Amino acid sequence: MPQPMTAENPIRVVLVDDHAQMHRIVHAILGETAGIKLVGQGANGQEGIALCEQYQPDVTLMDVVMPVMDGIEATKVLHERFPAMKILVLSSFQDHESVYAMLRNGAVGYLTKSSLAQDLAETIRATFQGKMVFSSEVGAQLVSPPQPAVDYHLTDRELQVLVLMAEGMNMPEMAAKLVVSPATAKFHVENICRKLGVRTRSEALVVAAKNNLV
Repeated sequence: MPQPMTAENPIRVVLVDDHAQMHRIVHAILGETAGIKLVGQGANGQEGIALCEQYQPDVTLMDVVMPVMDGIEATKVLHERFPAMKILVLSSFQDHESVYAMLRNGAVGYLTKSSLAQDLAETIRATFQGKMVFSSEVGAQLVSPPQPAVDYHLTDRELQVLVLMAEGMNMPEMAAKLVVSPATAKFHVENICRKLGVRTRSEALVVAAKNNLV
């Protein structure tokens, strides 16, 4: 379980974005937020990887479209090297392709830049605690246009686990709710991902939403 964030033990964040204005905005917001510290700022994926290697942040805010190396490739590299680090997409792009690509490569949430002022700090906290978070604009993109439902042959227990995932619960929380061990909860999540044909919990929720499973 992540340790509680305090002034002495803040959530450590790296920002990777090629727009100077975005750096100023995020710096200003987090500079006034207790329990969160912006420890590094980069302008492209390569710089972001170097910063993450240097600072080992808890959460990385990653833009999608950047020069030198884009956020999709950088997210893939970082997820492979630092699987415990949370990668939160921070972008003005809301199209299905970029959302899916980032989720496939290991991102655990997607926040649009228009939602920064009201959502950034709480989204970082939720992401740090193991929850998957999407801004309302992205959520609308994920569930529309509606697609015909597909029978993925999920069991009743797997559907129950899927609902808990959609509620933002992490593995220990799901285990406690179901009165099972964390290993059993993980087993159900892995089965769900296998049946849905996805690799991550985030992507599983996208598929579930598009097929009216949650």
